[in-house]
Amino acid sequence: MRLSTYIQRTRALGDLPVTPHDIEAIGQLIEEGAGFEAVIRKRTTSLTPLVLLGIWRAHRRYSEHQAYLQQVAELRRREGQHAIAWNLLKQTVARHEVAVLERAEALAPPGRASEHRRRDAMKAVMALWKACLAIVRKIAPLKVELDTDLPELVETYGDYCGRTTLADVAGHRWLAIRRGERLGALRLTFELPRERMEEQVEARAVQLAAVAAGRDAEVLLDALVLTDLEEWARALKDEEAEFLAVRQACNTWLGMLTAEKADHPIVAAVGVPSGGPLGVAIALRDGRMVGSGLADVDGDPVRAVEQIIGRHPVEAVVLPSQSPRRGLLESLVRGFGGLTVLRADGRAMKAACAATPEGDSTPIKQALVLARRALQPMDTWLTIDPAGLGLAEYQHELDQDDLRAALDDMRVLARAGVGPGDLERARSSAAPRTAARPANRPLNPLVKNVDDLRPGMEVNGVVTNITQFGAFINIGLSHEGLVHVSELADHFVNDPNEVVTVGQQVKARVLGVDRGRRRISLSMRPDRQAAPKPAGYGDRVDGPRRDAGGRGGVPLDDIPGRGRRKQSGGFGGPRPAGGNISRAQALADLERLFKK
Repeated sequence: MRLSTYIQRTRALGDLPVTPHDIEAIGQLIEEGAGFEAVIRKRTTSLTPLVLLGIWRAHRRYSEHQAYLQQVAELRRREGQHAIAWNLLKQTVARHEVAVLERAEALAPPGRASEHRRRDAMKAVMALWKACLAIVRKIAPLKVELDTDLPELVETYGDYCGRTTLADVAGHRWLAIRRGERLGALRLTFELPRERMEEQVEARAVQLAAVAAGRDAEVLLDALVLTDLEEWARALKDEEAEFLAVRQACNTWLGMLTAEKADHPIVAAVGVPSGGPLGVAIALRDGRMVGSGLADVDGDPVRAVEQIIGRHPVEAVVLPSQSPRRGLLESLVRGFGGLTVLRADGRAMKAACAATPEGDSTPIKQALVLARRALQPMDTWLTIDPAGLGLAEYQHELDQDDLRAALDDMRVLARAGVGPGDLERARSSAAPRTAARPANRPLNPLVKNVDDLRPGMEVNGVVTNITQFGAFINIGLSHEGLVHVSELADHFVNDPNEVVTVGQQVKARVLGVDRGRRRISLSMRPDRQAAPKPAGYGDRVDGPRRDAGGRGGVPLDDIPGRGRRKQSGGFGGPRPAGGNISRAQALADLERLFKK
């Protein structure tokens, strides 16, 4: 599987506009050893920082999954198990899909059925797994119950109890629930809709025959799906919640790094510790400290700070955004009426002071840190570990290595002059401009039955099943349409799974309708006949007219090395003049041949 296919199937870039060619080019750059700094320098009008960030992170996950597939193949070889076909393994994008394939292989080892039926059965197993996983995530009731009577835990987690579904639980709420479960305060239970899932098995009975081997739907569901369905449903919800928490932390960190610098040549910053005197540091625009002192708070703290400022031409005072001594901080904010009051983030002050050699006391170090955060925010913030800032909600529930890697990506973006507003604008511009189709609105309101379909008509559809020879599309009728593998894209497609996924909404064009057998042929290839032909294409404007058999009026027989094809023979009889037949004619010829 190529990187572009992986990104398409995982929707790692969402609706961001980017071509497979650009994705593969950036992927090749990364594989050659380029870091994110080199990648971000490739930004253009189409390859925006958000697109490049998405490709960079997707490539990391893609590489990890490819390495995992190699480990699975090697482990099965060492244990003497038969190998899973690599063509099947490489179509997976997550570990839970690999686990399903391994269970299916155990039920249908090679030799029990023809290989092509066994491969189709494996694909049907994958479709079954995805359908059941979607059912659990969207409609399976999730019950959250308190499992403790400790007052502090009851007060903390009591509001989370009740019946809901995974889809309805917000990310931060899910992290709180999972933390409560690990503390022993909560218990999570699913009510699995077995009947709905057994219906999914029965709907795929024909495709699953090679795996089922006589087993009924209930037994097959237990063996293939229910083994670890709940665990993977929770794990995927964990990933979703962690992704949202990390993205929020990254946006905050990027905003801190790219904060606007104070436009003052000299400022005075006031550190407000939890107790004792105030620290005052006077700093120039480049961060150098040119004066300092301790201000007593027993009398007038504002007057004490002004005495330390003295004759320095200070134009602004920097105060912390928050402090345990809230009343004192508010009085300082109101007290400096003749100076501009700036606020600086006071998080991780202990680590920042440890990295600051200047200053002979902790309050003065705190004041100098605040001054530098206002004057040189990026350089100052980068002196400490961002993972220690507590930027993410329920940060202890997150993978710390993944968090650090994501925060380091923000450092690269900040140095490239990219701010959080740039990323948000890119996300907004990539969002679909049309409202989502209501659930009760038909896919194609003007198509009531097969008789309403005409060749060339464009229709909306949803992919319902994928086979080796193409994809079945629901267009709102009782009979589904088929997009043959040759009609899925304008290039050669080895596996339909590389182009479409089950549940994907697509647009297709009607090729033909066999009303007698209720068969609908569709295409997802570009309709090149619909575009106007440019001058010089087909018929010449200023030269001899092209005929059906040659170039510029010259018959094919007169071209050296070319002879006119026979006008008869082949699959179904005479060919049209010119020796070429259409795709639809070729398919019709094949069908007539196989009927004889």
